[in-house]
Order: sequence, then structure tokens, then C-alpha cells
Amino acid sequence: MAATRSPHVIFISVDTLRADHLGCYGYERDTSPHIDKLARRGVRFANASSQASWTLPAHISMITSQYPHVHGVENDGTSLADDAVTLAEVLADNGYETAALISWVYLSEQYGFAQGFDRFEELLPPPHLVDSATRASFKAEHVTDYAIRWLERTHDKPYFLFVHYFDPHLDYAPPAPFDTMYDPDYEGDARGEFGWIWPYIKGVHHEPGRITPRDLEHVTALYDGEIRYTDHHVGRLLDAIDRTLGLDNCIVVLTSDHGEELNDHGSMEGHQWTLYQEVVHVPLIISLPGAAKAGSVMHRPIELIDVAPTLLSLLGIDRPCTFQGQDLTPMMDNGGALAGEPMVYGETRRYNEKQFVRGVRYKLIFTADIGLNKRGIPVVPGYELYDLLEDPRERHNLYKDRPEIARRLKAELDRRRRMTLTTGSPAETKPIELSGGDVNRLQSVGYVGG
Repeated sequence: MAATRSPHVIFISVDTLRADHLGCYGYERDTSPHIDKLARRGVRFANASSQASWTLPAHISMITSQYPHVHGVENDGTSLADDAVTLAEVLADNGYETAALISWVYLSEQYGFAQGFDRFEELLPPPHLVDSATRASFKAEHVTDYAIRWLERTHDKPYFLFVHYFDPHLDYAPPAPFDTMYDPDYEGDARGEFGWIWPYIKGVHHEPGRITPRDLEHVTALYDGEIRYTDHHVGRLLDAIDRTLGLDNCIVVLTSDHGEELNDHGSMEGHQWTLYQEVVHVPLIISLPGAAKAGSVMHRPIELIDVAPTLLSLLGIDRPCTFQGQDLTPMMDNGGALAGEPMVYGETRRYNEKQFVRGVRYKLIFTADIGLNKRGIPVVPGYELYDLLEDPRERHNLYKDRPEIARRLKAELDRRRRMTLTTGSPAETKPIELSGGDVNRLQSVGYVGG
């Protein structure tokens, strides 16, 4: 298969995918054989952080290379400004055919995600079928079927394809045989449905229930089954890419918007509520044409807003002045070395107001004093400082014990959360009004309503 003048770009986003539940990130279960194979073919970033802990602002940050407080899409009622610059727009302006398949409402056209795509398909069932999170979006099998049909078309120009899988998100209801793959002998009542998990979510209850260890083990097995199911269809997609475009002619990115808590800090759902590692540490794999740098692992902390400028650098395309992320190609060329101290930042304003900043070893989380969160539960404000080398699960708050480290990270956090565009004021976001079907989808996973 002849190489194209410019490589094709395939961007795969798997929603709610914890990095530490993948084999290539050290997980003990064989949840991800195809993703692991892609990691062996490409460059794996061991310490990638999302800029938000829930889908909407995290994905907008991916495509704009901007922090959430800069692009402004931080709640359900806000859409990306028309004059914001996206990765798809830059690639389209540089001769790329652009297409996207999305499987959740927060990536839909009404939120501005379609900007720059020649073809944009929202794989969302009609409202009368939306009665649970499982049926609120198309499954990975159908997303991959669509993608394969698109790949099999003739592409006269280099191709940018964005593919979004929703499956690891609640509900945890993988089809057979993935539903019993990791816990075949369970005989209890625990289920992976949002309604069953709801009592165990800390942010919505003054006194959340305490899930039993055995039930937690089963729900985690269902989550892992969703990952293995999605991985199977990611494998089908990668095979189709190789058959139609040739992997040697492609840059393939695989990442996620956020992870999930699974009771690590006392709640079954942490995304959109917290900024601990289980929700902001995400996988990032970049496979280069000809399997260049195959098997490389970059340990330096990096941000998902770095992906778009890195892709443009790999393609020899000038980055827009609005992009805030850094180009990672010098780091990939130098075996992980990059000038300056690494520091990454993220935030959420969904139900609480929180920000975090982390370097190689230490991480600081700030919770603003807003009194009650948007579910009416008291907020515990203040700072948390963790030594990720000695305490990777963030159990021991060292804020009062390490004042000099805390002071340095507080200064960096304050600098980041005040950061705006160097080119002037951010573009004006647009208000939107959700349809009844969209509200039903969001209610099915607890995003709106009670």
C-alpha cells in the first residue's frame, strides 16, 4: 500500500477508561490485549493527565488545546464559541478530509464538537429507547461497524478520523461473554447499573452507603468486562485501519477523557466530583508511521492539551496561537527529556469547584469553599498534598507536613487557574438548551436531575 504525502490521523477516545486498568499500564487482568499491542507499536505516556474529570470539558480541551476555564465549556448549558479553533479545523484547512463518530451527547454538534469536521455522525438512539445508560448510546460493536464502513471508502486526501467509544462509562453492562469473564461465580445482588450504584456515590448523599468488598469486586469485574469488550472492537478498528489505510501510513492516538473512582476514596463515582488520580490519570498512546519509536515509554507528566499541538508538529503544520499545550515531539526524540520542570493542571466546576497541579512527585488539590455542592451536600474546602511516589493512591494528606512544597505548588496552581490566552480574551461561549431526549440520556447516568 503506497504511503500518502501526509499520514492519516486516527484519534480514538475511550470514555471513562482508567489507565491503571489496562495491561500496558500494569493491570493484573488481561483487559486490553489490542490496546496493549498498539502500545508496543507506539509511544506510551505513563503519566498523562486529563484537564477535567468529566466528558464535556475534557473533550473540548482535547480538541482546542485549552484549559477548561479558557475555552469556557464547563457546564451542560454552554457550547464552544464559533470562533474557537479546533484540531479538526486546522487539519481541514491543511488538506485533510475530516470525520467523526461520537457516541455520547457531550460530544454532539450542539456543544461545538463538530467544528471542522466534513462528516459528523452522532450515534445516539432515538429518545424512546433511552431508558437506561446502557441504551443511551451505541455500543462499541456498532461504532466500529460505522467506522469500518467509512474507512472502506476511497480517500483521495489524507484522512482525520475521530472515533469515540462510551462503553466503560456507567452502566457497566458488557454483553456476553464479557459480563462473566472476570467474576463467573458471583451469586449476589450487585449490578453495574447506575440505579444500583447511586446509593454509593458520596457527592449526592450526606451519608452514602458502604459497598461490601464482595459487591465492589463484582462491580469492578463488570467495569473490566466493559474495557475488554471495548478493546475487542478497538482491535477490529485497528485491523480495518491496517487493511484500508495501512498502519504504516497512519498516526494513531488512543486516550480517554477521564477514569472512574470505584470506591478508591469512598465513592463508587468520582469522575465529575473529584480530581484524584483514578479519575484524572488517563492512558495516552501515540503510534507513529512505520512503527517509529515502537515500545517507547515516556514517564514525564504531560497533559491531554499537549496532544493536538504534538500531532500538528508531527505533520509539519503550524500550531494556532490559541493552543496552550506543548509539543511533545522533542520529548519523544530525546527519550523522555524535555526542558523545564514538568507541571500539569486540571479542574472541575461541575458540582464542586476544584483544581489540581502535579509535578513528577507531588500533587496539590484545592477545593473551593462554596458551602454546599450543587446536590446540596456540604463541601469540605481546603488543600490536599500527596506524594505520588510514596503514596500513589493519595491516602495521606501532607499539606501541613510539607509547607515548602505546598507553597511552591500553590503558587503554580494560582498561576495556572489565572492563565488566559496570550492573544487576548477567550472567545465567547454560546448558551444551549437541551432537548428532552438529551435530558433523558443525561438523567440515566445522574448528570442532571435527582
